[in-house]
Amino acid sequence: MAKNWMDPQEIGRNSRIFAAFVLVLSGVAAWDVLRSLSFDISIIRGKRTWRWPMVLYFVCRICMLLHIFSMAVNLNAISEIPCQGVTWISKISDAIGTCGSSLILVLRTTAVWHRDIKVSAPLGVMFLGQVAVWVQTFRYSRSQWNPQRNVCAVISTAPQPLLVAVFAYTMAFDFIILLLCTYRLGTGQRGSSLGKLLLRDGIGYFTAAFTANLIQMIFAALQLNPVMNILCLPFALVVSVIAATTVFRNVFTAYDAFSKDHSTGPSSSSKGQRITEGLSGFSNRHNARLNVSQGYPSQHMSSNDIALGDYKHRDHHDSVSPIAVTKVVDIDVDGVPIGRQTRSQGDSDMDSVEKGHAL
Repeated sequence: MAKNWMDPQEIGRNSRIFAAFVLVLSGVAAWDVLRSLSFDISIIRGKRTWRWPMVLYFVCRICMLLHIFSMAVNLNAISEIPCQGVTWISKISDAIGTCGSSLILVLRTTAVWHRDIKVSAPLGVMFLGQVAVWVQTFRYSRSQWNPQRNVCAVISTAPQPLLVAVFAYTMAFDFIILLLCTYRLGTGQRGSSLGKLLLRDGIGYFTAAFTANLIQMIFAALQLNPVMNILCLPFALVVSVIAATTVFRNVFTAYDAFSKDHSTGPSSSSKGQRITEGLSGFSNRHNARLNVSQGYPSQHMSSNDIALGDYKHRDHHDSVSPIAVTKVVDIDVDGVPIGRQTRSQGDSDMDSVEKGHAL
């Protein structure tokens, strides 16, 4: 005999499972915010250059917390609460968080395509379509206080075709974004470490968001009962927001590091070409660069060093004037340049380093 999913006892059992599941998701959302709190504080305190997409980043995280905690209060209340008001907060934050997660990826994809109007215009239209579909779900969500079970009971949700359309549209939209981003990065920036990061994170985001939305779409399509219809709704939002904001942080962190590495190149000298040699004695927190003139023997070679070759000396070098050796040191500590110091290798340096001679 098939289970009667519309039986009141079954709905009550599903509600208790849903309440426990939401509490678990609340812990996951709180953990994600706490583990990345240093990044958020660095933005608020102005340690990172402000860019307007950061507003979208914070909006998505706030909406995730609003949605998941309002659902937790709604399903685990111990006294009567305004159920419909809490449901509205949950519904609106869900729509904004889901659409905002997709918008983060839209902005990243348009940036990868250098804001090509042939790509950005269709993506903008599809994003507006996603917002329009989500707005249609607002008027159907209903809940009321059940004194027997001390819970806000879900009375009705959006119709099955609309629920399926919402999540199918979101999945298709994310898939199109992935294809565009993958094609561009795979053909245009294959050797770039930043491009590889974007490609890896893009695939990771799509896999996570697609799986979460697929599960929710299946439950919506089954149309078992009002509780089961939205059982994975908070799960889909939490996964999408965590994945999108993680991509956001990784891209900004990698871009900042990329910019620092390329902002200061090897300096030129009238005495000869200077070659950059990594300093192995500094800790990982200090980004040190040492530029050494040619003619200065290398004491240490790492895997990224350039071999300078052996130095030749003539037996009759008395008639040849020695070359003054200079050392240019440019040190960044925690991303802040200390300054450049140039000093001649005088008597103190010549005690440990042999002078080079012109050939």
